[in-house]
Amino acid sequence: MNIEKELAKRLMDEGESGNRQEAYNSEISFYELVASGNMHRLEEALKTLGANQTFGVLSPDKVRNVKYHTVILTALVSRFCIEAGLEISVAYNLSDIYIELIDAANSIEEIYSVQNDMLRSYCRKMSDLSKNRVVSRHIVVAIDHIRSHIQENLTVESIADSLSLNSSYLSKLFKQEMGITLSRYIRDQKINVACNMLRHLDESSLSIANYLGFSSQSHFIQVFKKCTGLTPEEYRRRNYHQSWMGDQEE
Repeated sequence: MNIEKELAKRLMDEGESGNRQEAYNSEISFYELVASGNMHRLEEALKTLGANQTFGVLSPDKVRNVKYHTVILTALVSRFCIEAGLEISVAYNLSDIYIELIDAANSIEEIYSVQNDMLRSYCRKMSDLSKNRVVSRHIVVAIDHIRSHIQENLTVESIADSLSLNSSYLSKLFKQEMGITLSRYIRDQKINVACNMLRHLDESSLSIANYLGFSSQSHFIQVFKKCTGLTPEEYRRRNYHQSWMGDQEE
């Protein structure tokens, strides 16, 4: 097969549609969701994932085609989780286990079942990763609340209210067990999400500020620069679409 000729033909057939870019952005957002460790949001996403999945043709055999795409999904999810701090040996071995299960599946329904179990496993590992230093139940619940409500205007008081705790007590406990203040942790989590969005998506600073519950775009830019030393646009210019693939090549 002449690869360049086949590529030109497929690009011509596809036309100028923005569907591919939209699909790419959606995929990246999903990988980031799994790597965030937010089990609640993952379960919501899984309710519609199977029905909404569309696949390019990698094989004329329907079952094999879904297998190929699910193997790719598994590999990418593992890499995004590694980027987010999951131990490499854990990520790779988990990937190997699920790829073996995918290979052994005999139907599309069985592949979907393995796929969803794989996504839950990685997401659970990422959730546990953020809690492995935590001793008290209150801090575990506080971290879960922050991850599940990262788009809101979170404050120490609002989190304490959700746990029915005194805000001063929660602040002291969080600092004691996590080594940083609760306000700093909230800020860092929001900036981590913002960095991922700037690296992988085309959203504007205003859209990201609104998504993450900042009071204004200017406040978001001020906080982002304080944390990273760069404005959001400077960060995007340096890091846009860079990932584990680019790092591997270097």
